Amino acid sequence: MRQEADVGLNGVLPDLAIEIFSALDLPLVMGPDLPWKRLLTLLEHGQIDVLAGAYLTDERLAKFGVSLPVMHEDVGVFVRTSLDIRPASLEDLAGLRGVAPFGASFGEEFETYAAAKLSIDRQPFDDFKTNMYLLAEDKADYLVIARRDGEMMIQEAGVEGKVEVLPWSAAVNTVHFLFSRATPCIRMLESFDEELQRRRESGELNKLIEGYTLPTGDG
Repeated sequence: MRQEADVGLNGVLPDLAIEIFSALDLPLVMGPDLPWKRLLTLLEHGQIDVLAGAYLTDERLAKFGVSLPVMHEDVGVFVRTSLDIRPASLEDLAGLRGVAPFGASFGEEFETYAAAKLSIDRQPFDDFKTNMYLLAEDKADYLVIARRDGEMMIQEAGVEGKVEVLPWSAAVNTVHFLFSRATPCIRMLESFDEELQRRRESGELNKLIEGYTLPTGDG
């Protein structure tokens, strides 16, 4: 996390990163808010050292150092309240128009199924809320995004009463820190995991998570 951000970051993952790297006596500079796919490219080429809030995939395991899981996160399916049908499973999304954030991955199982069976448009909008507007304006039938992110976006986009989240989860993923293999910071992964595990066992991590309802995973 090398480039200085224009604004500060808060949430479970930024707070946790500050705590752990401070405990390891390493300086930490938060980077700017960039598109998720670009951040992964920067990480791969060593232009940033660590990326917080990633779901686990086989490709990421091969490319990066992956921390222990920080938390589990539900992936939700959001629909217009005026939609004629209420999909009850992934299979029910077939034939509907889907949208999702550009560059986000919702886990190996979901992505494999979606590639084969679903139609999900992933445009590189500057603001993820654009996907919520498309849904509210009947330009898409459903939105796939982390449940907590989507619930916050409903309020931020001012579409309460027009969009709702379905009661089932499209996937449940673990959320991780990714370490670049192209920078010396990769050598800190083991020490980082030891600090993370200590916080899990002591209950400090659960206390931090319970104190936030902010977005976490994959962008």
